[in-house]
Amino acid sequence: MAEFGGLITEQVIDCFGQATHELTLDYDGTVTIRFATSGVTARVDPALRTVLTPGIVVPDSIMDHAAGLRLG
Repeated sequence: MAEFGGLITEQVIDCFGQATHELTLDYDGTVTIRFATSGVTARVDPALRTVLTPGIVVPDSIMDHAAGLRLG
């Protein structure tokens, strides 16, 4: 876990040790998700489990990670 542009940033790592997604908890409570393979970025509301970026599908497992981001 690291602190960068948002409050908290975490990476999801695959079984080969490569980052697949980077999740950043933003100041307004949303989470920004960067898909490492495509570079696409999506914003989600983890409390409502909704994707705020039109045309982007976030896998349930990644939404679970987003919903689990907490301070402290």
